[in-house]
Amino acid sequence: MKQTITPCRVEGRIQLPPSKSMAHRLMICAGLADGTSRVAGLRDSKDMQATLQCLKALGARVTGDFPVLEIAGCNPVCRTEPATLDCNESGSTLRFMIPCAALSAAPAVFTGRGRLMERPMGVYANLFLEQGLRFDQGDGQILVQGPLQPGLFEIPGNVSSQFISGLLFAAGLMQGTTELAVLPPYESRDYVTMTVSALQTFGITVNQPTDHGYVIPGGQSYLPRDVQVEGDWSQAAFPAVLGALKGSVVLEGLNPHSLQGDKVIEDILRQAGVDVRWENDTLIVRHPMAGLKPLDVDLGPCPDLGPALCVLASFIPGQSVIRNAGRLRIKESDRIAAMEAELRKWGVDISSTEDTIVIQGRSGYRLDQPVTIDGHNDHRIVMAMAVFGWVAGSPSVIEGTEAVTKSWPDFFQDMTAVLKTEVLK
Repeated sequence: MKQTITPCRVEGRIQLPPSKSMAHRLMICAGLADGTSRVAGLRDSKDMQATLQCLKALGARVTGDFPVLEIAGCNPVCRTEPATLDCNESGSTLRFMIPCAALSAAPAVFTGRGRLMERPMGVYANLFLEQGLRFDQGDGQILVQGPLQPGLFEIPGNVSSQFISGLLFAAGLMQGTTELAVLPPYESRDYVTMTVSALQTFGITVNQPTDHGYVIPGGQSYLPRDVQVEGDWSQAAFPAVLGALKGSVVLEGLNPHSLQGDKVIEDILRQAGVDVRWENDTLIVRHPMAGLKPLDVDLGPCPDLGPALCVLASFIPGQSVIRNAGRLRIKESDRIAAMEAELRKWGVDISSTEDTIVIQGRSGYRLDQPVTIDGHNDHRIVMAMAVFGWVAGSPSVIEGTEAVTKSWPDFFQDMTAVLKTEVLK
């Protein structure tokens, strides 16, 4: 699909979609509970469907319809038949569900699309090898076979936190105590904190004797709960950057006390000189009267903000540096390479190393002819380049916009709430 992007004035209110990160976690906890839970505030997307399908493959039952689902949980320890779990393109689903599926001695096959099955899985591969368990990755699938045993797991802290979260989901259902030791540097800690919060909501005890360690008693049961999913801070970054660069937006549905790591976008915008403030539980983001300040951002704790921050930096005169960005290269696309390729079509001065992005920004961009942008089959690239196009001085066309169905299917429709027709001169 193609979408024509026309520069617009920006003013209005927008309701943010529910947090994808928290929705995954709450649905998984509900799917493992001994009873029926009610999860409200959901929004349909391919990633949500992937997690639901995997829970069903393990034995959970799902009724109702978005935005409210009732999930009757299962105990994957008791699974006796082979299972196939289709994760589509959801890396969160894949890494969260592998340890849960491996609680049983019955084999489980994970499948996916796009680049999903190419993503690094060395943390799990090594762990399974140490326990003499099967972990076969190849031919577009991953086959695992347990049962995973409790014990001491040492996990590198500079890889995806989803490995840590996956083991936390499974640990309480094992029959002995599990200890997770996260080796420094511990990045993306906030995502693990979200997992621990979800587990505790569903009655799972997680002790934290140190800043880098978790101890989970075995033989526990998830308890059914009724829960509500809060707004998504990682998605909020796109309209927030739009407001910061061109006008004013009011963001609704966000939790000002959220545990989501991507809430740091609020602080990053303030450091850039953007007018950001809370009013009646809504976040207001306005383009400042004074000039914007170049960025110097550590992306380690918040990699999903990378594409939006590249757009922000492009419109700030001077040199901005985005550090510790290497994990962007192993997402749905190589997001560093993708943003370089598409921003250069607009004339943005952007360069990178394996781990760092440097952008020499300027106040505006205008081309004589509409530029055609490739979405790289990546929802965050599509949304970031749409924001760029709405701020820029001439039209563009984005190809592959269907990628937004992965996380925010109504992105373009929802954004019309803040986009006002502008006469180009």
